[in-house]
Amino acid sequence: MKKWSFAHFCAYLSLVISITMIVLWCCNVGGFSVVSLDSFVGVIVALLAIVVTLVLGWQIYNSIEIKEKIRKLDDLEMKYRAHDKKMNQIQYRSQHLIRANMGDFAFGNNKFLLAFLYYIQSLESSMSLETPINIDKLLKSMELTIDNTTDGTVCEFIDDIRKCDSKIRACKNYSVIKQRYEIIYKAFSSKIKETK
Repeated sequence: MKKWSFAHFCAYLSLVISITMIVLWCCNVGGFSVVSLDSFVGVIVALLAIVVTLVLGWQIYNSIEIKEKIRKLDDLEMKYRAHDKKMNQIQYRSQHLIRANMGDFAFGNNKFLLAFLYYIQSLESSMSLETPINIDKLLKSMELTIDNTTDGTVCEFIDDIRKCDSKIRACKNYSVIKQRYEIIYKAFSSKIKETK
């Protein structure tokens, strides 16, 4: 069953009135002796004025309703952006913690270069947070992996480490760790040997 809107009601009402007027005109009900050219033009102008007033009122009502809907959409967009930002922060935090644990596990199994990779990935995720966490612990862990790495060790995943390094240096909070981090990364670079 179709819903009746105001537009449908007006359309059907105007159709009924038009048909009624045609029938009355054809049957000459009431006669046309009263209607002169002046009164006819006056009635037409009055009817047109009423119609224009109704149309303008309807347009103003629609524009107010559209503005209200646009405002609601703007509110929804702001909520979506805030939610999206919050979800990104949760994701960075989770990745930070997971990578740090993987680094500890690799370190415990004497896989020092793999541990360094996980620690630098964890550091990247932490630096992406609004307020970085566990920075000191990660930097100490990275120092320990370098201390336990022998000179000339082949690193098979140097590209992944370099990507993380670039992202860390691009973080807005990088200045907080810059001095210490660059010493650690330089020490790491001096100990590893790239695969060809």
